[in-house]
Amino acid sequence: MDDQPDGAPSKTILLAKRGIATVIAGASGAALGWILATRFPTVDFAYTGFLMAPFFILLEAGLPPFIPLFGDRNTARLSLAGAFVAGFYAAWFGLRRS
Repeated sequence: MDDQPDGAPSKTILLAKRGIATVIAGASGAALGWILATRFPTVDFAYTGFLMAPFFILLEAGLPPFIPLFGDRNTARLSLAGAFVAGFYAAWFGLRRS
């Protein structure tokens, strides 16, 4: 039994929501990585950081709803941005390798 006050979500629900948000951020990064890897020549690898910049601006603008899930602003930012970057480069290098 959870010791949560009435109306507060349980720890399991918060962990599930945190995991879902992180997976969606990773999938978004993988989708962008796949799109850019199929559209850009291999010599344009240096520009990938610039192409991800709009995501980071959107992340900062849309971060407040995720803060309660992760506990504080820095943890939310690091988790979501890290998942996005990992998904992006996994797709990018996975497609460039073949």
